[in-house]
Amino acid sequence: MMDSLRQNRTLQSRALLGLLAIFIASVLLNRTVDLDRQIEAPPALLNEPDLFMTHASISQINEEGSLTSKISADRFTHYPLTDVTTLELPRVALYTPNLTGPWTISSDKGRLLGVSVYRKQSVELWSAVRAEKSNPDGSTTTFVTDTLNVYPSENLAESETPVTIFIGNTQTRAARLRANFDQDTFLFNSNESQRVITTIRFTP
Repeated sequence: MMDSLRQNRTLQSRALLGLLAIFIASVLLNRTVDLDRQIEAPPALLNEPDLFMTHASISQINEEGSLTSKISADRFTHYPLTDVTTLELPRVALYTPNLTGPWTISSDKGRLLGVSVYRKQSVELWSAVRAEKSNPDGSTTTFVTDTLNVYPSENLAESETPVTIFIGNTQTRAARLRANFDQDTFLFNSNESQRVITTIRFTP
């Protein structure tokens, strides 16, 4: 009788161990399959580019049919998740119907931010930013800075980095700049390390 009970217990123990082994094997197999699926199919929410263009341009026209701005670059790369387009060697032309121009702005790098509830359309430029415009008297107005935010629909530009502007024989340095291209006006600001300084060079 005792031997029979021992045999039953042994069989039960072996059966439990067998079931436990099968359960562990199934968990490991399921986990391996899930890992393979993760490797083969990356998450769909990754911000991968969905469009790129080379040596292209985007033009904006007002209700009267006049050209207001033109954004060109050696390469456009659009990222759908953030609706941001990176720009290689961007160039922005802003046309002002009441003034001479256009203003042409260039840099090494940039990005185009689309319109949303939280922001208006803008072009962020950085690295060797240069803007210039020809004047009626044959002179040129030029300013250089490290970064510049351009708002094509408003013909405005703002820089939070030191800027130098050249108008004829006048040179002005400032800590920040806000430019209204429609009115051809500039607002200069100073800070603790950079005051607004204007230098006039007189020719003999």
